[in-house]
Amino acid sequence: MKRKRNGEDSAEACPSPRRRVKEGPFQESKSVRERARPYLLAVGKMHVDVLETMWSVGRNRRVEPGHVQELKDTFMRGGLERSAPENRIAVLCSAEEVRRIRQRIGQGGDGDGDGDGDPSDGEASFLHWAGVNNSKAEVMAGQHRLCALREYVKATGAPESDAWWTCELYDKDRLPAELNIKLRINRRDPSLPDNHGQIWTQLVSIASDAAEPTTRNQATVDHKLVEALRLGSEKSFPTRRLVTLWNHKRWRTLTTRWCQTRLGLETFNISTFEWMASLRIDDYWFATLEAALETLQALPLDETQDLGQDDWNRLAAALQGSSSTGDGAADVKRRTQEAVEAVFYTGDGSNRPHRRAAGLLETLDDAAYRRVCRATWTLPDLAFVDLKRFLRSKRPEMETAVRVLHHVIGWIHHESAVELENVNPKSKSKPPLVHHLQTALDSLYSSRGVTDGCPGDAAVQLQRRVLDLARRSADAFQAPEVQVLLRDSITSVDDAAYSKRFDHAVWAQLLRIVRRITDPSDDTRVLRPCWETANASDAGVYRAQVSTLVTAFCAKVLRLGGQPVGKNDAALLALQRSVEK
Repeated sequence: MKRKRNGEDSAEACPSPRRRVKEGPFQESKSVRERARPYLLAVGKMHVDVLETMWSVGRNRRVEPGHVQELKDTFMRGGLERSAPENRIAVLCSAEEVRRIRQRIGQGGDGDGDGDGDPSDGEASFLHWAGVNNSKAEVMAGQHRLCALREYVKATGAPESDAWWTCELYDKDRLPAELNIKLRINRRDPSLPDNHGQIWTQLVSIASDAAEPTTRNQATVDHKLVEALRLGSEKSFPTRRLVTLWNHKRWRTLTTRWCQTRLGLETFNISTFEWMASLRIDDYWFATLEAALETLQALPLDETQDLGQDDWNRLAAALQGSSSTGDGAADVKRRTQEAVEAVFYTGDGSNRPHRRAAGLLETLDDAAYRRVCRATWTLPDLAFVDLKRFLRSKRPEMETAVRVLHHVIGWIHHESAVELENVNPKSKSKPPLVHHLQTALDSLYSSRGVTDGCPGDAAVQLQRRVLDLARRSADAFQAPEVQVLLRDSITSVDDAAYSKRFDHAVWAQLLRIVRRITDPSDDTRVLRPCWETANASDAGVYRAQVSTLVTAFCAKVLRLGGQPVGKNDAALLALQRSVEK
C-alpha cells in the first residue's frame, strides 16, 4: 500500500471563521541580524582580497557562474549600492583584529562591541586590513557578490583598490553557534536558495555544536528545532521527513558523507532519501551510494568541488559502468583507453584526440583533467553507477520488489515470516529486512545440521539478487494476476495453492535464484523441494509486457458499456485475457 506523501508536512487547515481557536500567544520576534547586534564589532569597508569564503563551520556553496553573471549585469545597469545597510556582507573576525585596524586608522576603542556607541552607526575604512592582520575575515554570506564585484571592476576598468564591500564584522569568539549558522543560511536571495544538501550540512553543523563532544554521533533533532533555525522555511519544505531521516542513525551517517561531496550536494533530496530509508533495505541502497563515494575518493580530484551531477551522469552513461547494486567490476574490462579518451576528448577527424569535451569537469586545469582521464581507464575498481536511474527509482516498482523479498523470507523460515508480519508499522525502530532474512537463513542452516549458521554475507547477497530481479522484471511482477499473488500472506507458503504461482516464469526464476544461495552445490538439500519450476511458462511475462495498454483498453470498453470497473475486477481480467489471446 502506498504511503501518503502529500499534506504530511503542510500546515494544519485553517479553522472555520465561526470558530476562533487560540493557537498561541501574540509574539514579537527579532530578525537574525537584530539578535546578532550585541556581537557586532564594527561596520567597515573591506577589500575582497582580505575576505575568506571558505567556511570554518559547515560548507559554503559552490560559486555558480550564472549567478555571478546576473549580479554583474545588475551592477552594470544600476551600480553597486554596496554601502546600503541591506546589502552589507556579514563576516567573522576577532575583537583583537578589529582593535588593531582601528588603532591603525586612529579610531581607538577596544573593539569588543560592548561600548556605549552602536558599531553599526558609522562606516569605517578597513582597506588596510592586510597591513595589520595576518588572517582574513570569514565571509558568512555574500561570496557571489564578491565574485561579481571582481568582474565588475575588470569590466569597467576601475583600479583594483575599488574592489571593496561594506561589511558587518561579528565577533567569532562570542557569536553563538545558532546565530553563526543562521547568518549563513541563504533565505534572502530567492534566485539562489539553499538546496537540500546545503540544508543538511547546516543541520550537521548545528547539531554538532549543540551536542556534547561525547554524544555528537547520537545527536537527535525535532521539527521544532529545524523550524526555529529557519532551515527549510519554505511552505512546502519536508521538515518532518528531514527530522525522520536525521534520527535514523545509519542514514544520517551515510547522508552526511554523501553531502560532503559536490555530487552529493547536487543530488541529495530529503523526501527521496527518507522514502528509501522507509523501505528498510539499507544495505541495498548503501551499496550504490558507497560505490559512488569510493569512486570519487579514488579519482585524482577534489570531490568537494570538481565533479558534479552532470559530470557523473555523462561518465556513467558513456562508460557503461552503471549498476544499481554498485557492482561495476564486470564493466571494468570493457573500459579501454580508447573508450575513455573518446569521452574526455573530441577528435579532429584523425584518430588522435585534441580537445577537451565541452562542459566536462570544468573546474580542472588541463593537467588535472588528463590525470582523471588516465585514472578512469587504469584504476580497476571504479564504479560509475547509474545514479540518475537509482535516485529516480519508481516507487510502485520498489514497493513491489520489497514485497517479493517478504515472500522469500517466508519461503526460508515460517517463524521469521511471522515475526516480520507482526512488526508494528508505526514503530520508529523497525529492524531492516536483512535482519529477518539473516534470521531465516540461520534457522534454515540450523535445521540442516549446520551449527555455524549461514555465511555472513549470504543475507545481503540474497537480498540484492532478489531485489535486482524484481526490479528488472517489474512489468511481470506488476501484472494484475501476479499482484494478486503478491498480496497473499507470507505466512501461507505451506498452503497447497501457494505453489501454483511457480507456473509463472518470473516466480520460477525467483525460486531458482533463491535456491542458488540456500542450497548446497551438490543438491543434497533443496529449499521447498515440492515446489516445481519445470512447468513455468513465459505467459506471465508476455501478459506483463502488454498488460498496461490492454488493461486501459479493456477498462474503457467496460465503462462504455456502463459497467463500473474496480482494481483487479474479475470481468476486467477475463476480458483482458480474451484480448491477449
